[in-house]
Amino acid sequence: MASVYEREFRQISNRFYNLAIDRAVERDLFGATLLLKKSLSFNSKNTNARNLLGLIFYEEGAVTEAIVQWLVSRDLFKNELNPANEFLKKVQNDDETSKLFESVKIYNQAIDDIRFDRNDLAMIKLNKAVILNPHNVKAMYLLSILFLQIKDHIKAGSYLLRCQKIDTGNKFINEHMDYVLKNTKKSEVKEKKISKIYSFKKLESDDAILPRQYIKLSENQKVIFILIGIIIGALSHALLILPNAKSSDSLASENQVIRYAELVNDQNKIIRDITIENNQLKTDYEDASVKLKAYEEQNKLFTSQYETLNSIINDFDNGYISRAAKNYVELDKDAITDESLVTLLNQARSRIEGIGAKRLCELGTESWNGGNKTAAISYYQLSLSINPEDPETMFLLARLYQNLERYKEANEIFDKIIAQHPQSNYARRSREARGY
Repeated sequence: MASVYEREFRQISNRFYNLAIDRAVERDLFGATLLLKKSLSFNSKNTNARNLLGLIFYEEGAVTEAIVQWLVSRDLFKNELNPANEFLKKVQNDDETSKLFESVKIYNQAIDDIRFDRNDLAMIKLNKAVILNPHNVKAMYLLSILFLQIKDHIKAGSYLLRCQKIDTGNKFINEHMDYVLKNTKKSEVKEKKISKIYSFKKLESDDAILPRQYIKLSENQKVIFILIGIIIGALSHALLILPNAKSSDSLASENQVIRYAELVNDQNKIIRDITIENNQLKTDYEDASVKLKAYEEQNKLFTSQYETLNSIINDFDNGYISRAAKNYVELDKDAITDESLVTLLNQARSRIEGIGAKRLCELGTESWNGGNKTAAISYYQLSLSINPEDPETMFLLARLYQNLERYKEANEIFDKIIAQHPQSNYARRSREARGY
């Protein structure tokens, strides 16, 4: 039997899944993905969430990630009714699947080219990846970034526009599109023909591409290369004037300086990459901390509201009407907006406001008849806090105050009954009690 916490986690998981469906319908695939991952963090066996996450991955061209989610879903829920079976069967029997895998493979190759500053070759491969799979969002987005680096905003914007048609909610894509629109006109981006944006030439086995490389040097590297230039110049001078005087020691010295310069350059590049990665990790950590705190607060409120509503319903059903009514009155009902909690709130309302207030009035009268007037006042007041305009409860409380010689409080209630229910029998009886 599942524990209370397991049931709550499943409900929270379903809540995030339902929100993800709304995002997916609006084609906010980025937002839907985040919500589905949160859903699975609360219930990893939520096959509905896994299947939808797989569909989103597939729509974005991440066919490998999609298959992984469907395989896990199939293993968790081994039933013919699991949609994951149909998704996997379709992928296996689809003639286009090989193109999708090839697109992913070429995209990964382009990543390696970028790491080694072969951006020209990477752009060719990314374009091929997009041709093979026009929904490969990662490839189109990376290609737009490379175009932005060479200040070609029109071409970058055209690819970003295609990305937005697939995923409207990706904040990174949208931020770059905003940047493009600031540097160009939206009409220019829309009118650009994607097929003419980048010429694609099929590479043969003997083709060679030598992209230009631009290396940003630090001050230390500049000094080293100046020294290398001086040394090489001195060696060249010696070779021209005294060709027979160059010894093996000079060659060894020259090679050593060059090797040292290359080593410094490699080390500086490693340090620069580590620094960039560290800064990015720090930013990601800070963003995640803020989101986690907000999420924990939201989840804390959700859990608190859920527990309160459950206790109200259980207390009422078990006969603890007074305690249920007090908790219901103190509950901030306007703050409850979650669909699943609204259902519980309506159940509590039907109990407390439907028959609870009437039952509290009856308990007040029973206490009064039993001689416990203090308890009777509490029951009447609690009943009125739920239904403040009930003339019967108001009249009984006023009569009890009158019996206790608390005439001022009694008369205030009598006057209220006469003003709010002038045609009722309780208004007539209130006038008689007041003496007019």
